[in-house]
Amino acid sequence: MAQDLSATLPVRLSRVHMLLFYATCGFPITLVQMNMFLVPLRARELDTPLEMIGIIVGAASLLGMALAVPAGSLADRIGARRSFLIAALCNVVISACLTVTDSYWVILFLQLLRGIPHSMAWVASQTYATSIGRPDERSTITARFSFATNISGLVGPLVIGLVAQFLGFRYGFAFLAIHALLNFFVWLVLPDVASGRRATGEAGGGAGAGYGVALKLLTIRAAQIAIMLTFLRLWISAGWQAFFPLYLTEQGYAPALIGLVISASGIVSAVTTLWAGWVARRTTNELGTAAALGIGAAGVALSPYLLFVPLVFMPSGLIGIGMGMSMPLVLNILSDEVPRERRGVAMGMRTTANQGGALVAPVAVGFIVGAAGVATGFLFAALFCWAGLGWCVWRHLTDPDRKRKADQPA
Repeated sequence: MAQDLSATLPVRLSRVHMLLFYATCGFPITLVQMNMFLVPLRARELDTPLEMIGIIVGAASLLGMALAVPAGSLADRIGARRSFLIAALCNVVISACLTVTDSYWVILFLQLLRGIPHSMAWVASQTYATSIGRPDERSTITARFSFATNISGLVGPLVIGLVAQFLGFRYGFAFLAIHALLNFFVWLVLPDVASGRRATGEAGGGAGAGYGVALKLLTIRAAQIAIMLTFLRLWISAGWQAFFPLYLTEQGYAPALIGLVISASGIVSAVTTLWAGWVARRTTNELGTAAALGIGAAGVALSPYLLFVPLVFMPSGLIGIGMGMSMPLVLNILSDEVPRERRGVAMGMRTTANQGGALVAPVAVGFIVGAAGVATGFLFAALFCWAGLGWCVWRHLTDPDRKRKADQPA
């Protein structure tokens, strides 16, 4: 029994392993950022209609959304490290195939497939982050994890913009394949981290590939709010990033400068991530997230009107505030509410919401952009986000559990 109990305790990594983890934990974000940069530009290069571009971009999230909870269950069962390694190899193959195709229908098919390893890698990365260190170290680890992933959001568009500038959009996908392979080799040297369910052999949420546990967790109001906030977080970034680079291309911007504009949100995200703890101490995780995402939505609405350097960087900065501040706060909501042995499924739920936002936003915004223009499409995206945030704030302020906790003595 003692051996089983010790196996469920959080693992502490060496300093070298921690540095390697922080250096690569944002791989899923980097890859999806670079992929979202390349795919619409490559599709447009192949004379793809705007409405179809939205479908192609959103397709990358369809299967990932459907299978994110099983991905979390898989990470709980075989370990986050093994799940990440499988996903990295799958991304190598898919990126290589994107390099050689000249058909946007094939790109659509490969985008569908890409959602699966993306969910696996992102759930594995989050599960790994929340399974290391002591409970009192969790806030520090999640803040550093968020900082590292936001740096990835900064580096991805910047690097791929330069690659596309010199090699073209097609061979940018070859760079993605190399990037995925390098991350695979780094994670080979990281130690395995067993979850409580895997270590003790408990079935936990294994029935129904984790969906049973997910449904139980969704009965918690705070978890409902966290999932909705996660959806809106990706709604903001996915709808904006799918079409703003195209819009800037039509305005005569070079790919390297477009990458710099997009990556500016990563700079702001990385900085504002470090303020999340300060915000949480002065309000709540839920209200802090809603305020940050409301600022991000304002950046989306303003994007079509600020097209001159340096003002073109301002919307990216506002979006960066929303993306950077919200991530650690949402992770804290789920960490406070979900037992450790169910954390893989919880992160799978969060990734389902991520993928849902990334699926719906490009398609919905794409149809409006095609019919009424970029300004109308981006305004719609902002209004939808603000409405969803209003629902989250109302649910949080009327939560009976929150009132009971507030009445309890400190």
